[in-house]
Amino acid sequence: AGLFLAFSLFFVFLFSIKFTQPLTEMTLATEQIAKGHLTSPIQQPQTFFKDEISNLTDSIRKMTHGLIEREKFKNLFNKFHGSDITEDLLKNEITLRGEKKNIFVFFSDLRGFTQLSEKADPSQVVSLLNEYFSYMVPEINQSGGVVDKFIGDAIMAVWGVPQAKPLDAQKSLMACLKMRLALDKLNQVRLSRNESELWIGMSLHYGEAISGTIGSNERMEYTVIGNTINTASRIEASTKAFGTDLLISEDVIEHIQGFIYESAGEVEVKGRTTALKLFKVLGYYNEKNEPLIIKTKYSEYKAEAADKVKIVA
Repeated sequence: AGLFLAFSLFFVFLFSIKFTQPLTEMTLATEQIAKGHLTSPIQQPQTFFKDEISNLTDSIRKMTHGLIEREKFKNLFNKFHGSDITEDLLKNEITLRGEKKNIFVFFSDLRGFTQLSEKADPSQVVSLLNEYFSYMVPEINQSGGVVDKFIGDAIMAVWGVPQAKPLDAQKSLMACLKMRLALDKLNQVRLSRNESELWIGMSLHYGEAISGTIGSNERMEYTVIGNTINTASRIEASTKAFGTDLLISEDVIEHIQGFIYESAGEVEVKGRTTALKLFKVLGYYNEKNEPLIIKTKYSEYKAEAADKVKIVA
């Protein structure tokens, strides 16, 4: 009886280990998964037949693989639309929809890029653009903006989608000033390689637009549309006429505080019946209320005629 009891307890002990060890490993693994560590391995228990523990382990391994694939998709999607828009699309059903929002719209464009690209090898042009974007895009992302699209050498970015934030006005304009400095850094690198300097025009405008997924069930794009977008593009074109790298509209002036600016003039642009009052941004006031002028040798250049823009004052 004693031997029988001893053997029984021994087999019960072995049987309990068969269950408790895999369960302990799965508990630890799921805790790591909950923290976002999706690479934690879950060992398949060594059994000669399929049981509940083996099935549960298989399910967790498949779930982890699915989460890893979802994370890869999310990271890839972030590069095309930004993290805020990705989260909004993942939370909501991706359908053709749109809603009106008040947003800040940014445009930038390289001066003389057409002539430059005609003379250069295609691979050199792509390399130039990728390097240029690598200096500009981080300033937009770090300020809470979303790069809506690249149009050749042009950048279109927005603040206020998918949701508006309290400091969108301040951050969007500060991003413009940081891009002014970023261009100077890039040009120092280009000059050290005996490459030509780059000059840009930037604009910032505020107004109502429609944001959402636009297209068809076969091909969709998350973007913003409306007259505000067209006006922002025209303001960017006006930088060429005024010979400056940054112009903002009167609508932006009404929403900002702590910046140093001066009137540039008024322009008539295609698509608007009234003239646009535009302003140059010189810098901002720091926390001690001291004026900081943000200017580089690339902030001003020789004015040229601009298509679809006419200076009236």
